[in-house]
Amino acid sequence: VLFYLVFGESVLNDAVGLVLYETLAKFIGVEHSFESIAVAVLDFFIIFVGSTVLGVFCGLVASGLSKIIDFRHTPLIEGSLFVLVMYAPFTVAEVLSMSGIVTILFTGI
Repeated sequence: VLFYLVFGESVLNDAVGLVLYETLAKFIGVEHSFESIAVAVLDFFIIFVGSTVLGVFCGLVASGLSKIIDFRHTPLIEGSLFVLVMYAPFTVAEVLSMSGIVTILFTGI
């Protein structure tokens, strides 16, 4: 149990670090004021919460599909769905300027 708690915490720390880096990289060369700090904090939360919601939604869709489809008779669909569940949320998140890593993390959870 301790292994999973430590592993989950470290993965979440990495995801938060990546989102924070992406947020702060947008403000390089910008004059720092209260407004820019507020925009940075808001941007961080929008990206993180949006990526989380997208990941949970994709995870629910994938679990719903796995309940509907009988994989015993269609192994090719099983492999295709496995690959699609990993790449589609990441791609959608990156296109929407969100964090693909956070999206994949919450898709898997």
